[in-house]
Amino acid sequence: MGELLVIGKSSTVAYGEHIEGELTLVWQKGNAEEEARAEKAFREYVNRGWLAVGEASGIKKQIFAFDPSFDRIVLSPIMVGG
Repeated sequence: MGELLVIGKSSTVAYGEHIEGELTLVWQKGNAEEEARAEKAFREYVNRGWLAVGEASGIKKQIFAFDPSFDRIVLSPIMVGG
């Protein structure tokens, strides 16, 4: 099973700002319909500038394309300074 976790509501967060909201989507690996739903959400957030980190077997890395083989994908807003 894979999990897509979206943290926050806005695509940017200022230092010290509280991040609210959370969305979780899960898919069974090999289930095309569930994977397509997760991929659609992934693309919507990444196209708006969110950062994506994929995790598989305890290894985490930034990703730029949806890959349903990951155990978990976390999408988070970009932190802006000021």
